[in-house]
Amino acid sequence: MFNYILKRFKKIVIRIISLMFFLVFIFMTFLYFNYKLREEYPNPNDVYAFVEENKTDTYLNRKNKEFLKENNIWSIRLDKNGHVIESFDKPREVKDKFELTDVARFTRYYLADYPVFTYITGDGLILFAYPKNSLDKLPANYYNYKNLIFNLEILLVFVILFLLFVYIFYRIDIKNILKNISPLQQAMDDIYEEDYEKLDEDGELKDLAVSINQANEKFINLKKSQAKWIRGLSHDVRTPLAKISREISKENKADLDIENIQDQVVKISNILEGLNLTMSLTNMDKESFSEQSPLKEIRKVIIDKLNDNPDREIIFENKLENRDLKIKMDPNLFYRMLENIIKNSLQYTKGKILLTISNSVNKLNIEIIDEGDGISDEIIEKINKEDLTNVTKHGLGILISKQIAELHGGNFDLKNENTGLRVIFTFEYM
Repeated sequence: MFNYILKRFKKIVIRIISLMFFLVFIFMTFLYFNYKLREEYPNPNDVYAFVEENKTDTYLNRKNKEFLKENNIWSIRLDKNGHVIESFDKPREVKDKFELTDVARFTRYYLADYPVFTYITGDGLILFAYPKNSLDKLPANYYNYKNLIFNLEILLVFVILFLLFVYIFYRIDIKNILKNISPLQQAMDDIYEEDYEKLDEDGELKDLAVSINQANEKFINLKKSQAKWIRGLSHDVRTPLAKISREISKENKADLDIENIQDQVVKISNILEGLNLTMSLTNMDKESFSEQSPLKEIRKVIIDKLNDNPDREIIFENKLENRDLKIKMDPNLFYRMLENIIKNSLQYTKGKILLTISNSVNKLNIEIIDEGDGISDEIIEKINKEDLTNVTKHGLGILISKQIAELHGGNFDLKNENTGLRVIFTFEYM
């Protein structure tokens, strides 16, 4: 389990690193596109250099105007008194005479919402204006070196603190994981031991604790089933084996009762089949069960038994108020559950058999009553306790029916009535 946790942690680390590389890739892609966007407008210094290089007696000659037009830039040149002496595509809202304060303002910020850049030309200025909302101008064009170093130091401290907190949280989480995992590891090591301690089914690992406890319960039930199986086998197979042994030990082999031997072998086979089924039912998975109507299996088992026993009378009374009710069931097991009871009544009684089906609030009731002598209270007690000793002779089929009913989430009630044996199955329906 620890190896599993470590593997999972390694996968998490790999994913985090992969995510970091992915984010770096996204960031670099962003920088690239940002760079491409910057190329949409030429650098103001490059514009000034081109105009300066290609000036004649005027700065804004035909060649320079064509260059400015291609780049969607308008320009004006001011003399030392603030008058506009040259212009290209100057907007109407831009005045022709500027005061010293105007020059100071647009040199640092904007002119009529146009981002502008100024350069000295002799005793005047030349101004290049870009389209509105194309470039942003920053109010500060300097930085304090000591302040920059201080900010970098703060950033470094924050990075170190972040990594330190990540490490601390990692250590705390690992410690908590190991603290929570240790009881589970111990429980898994002791799951097949007699001194197994049931895990607390709470916390973040509740589902895992429940699964381990259920596995231990299944193991205990399996051990109990095996013990019952062995007790039933040793007790009930002994009698037919003794009869076979007596027959075989006869000195005159001609006196062997082959038919009796065959009957005893069949009896042993039936006992083993029943015992194996009782043990398999204890650990059967109910995931394959589906919502179905029980009426089909009830009618089917009655018809089959009447066909096998045409001289017997099986009465079916359908008192269902809800004919569409369904229960979660396995059809084959449900059939076997009813068949065992009816077969037992057919074998040990000679009167009528009454099967009644009815429903109450969310309950389906199936009642089977025969006209016989019933069975002993001792056998009923053994069936209720699922004690297989001496049950195989008189009530193994009934015990199997009880187990099938409980596997379907139902209740089983067995009692002797004045008229005979009475069996009631109760299930919750959908």
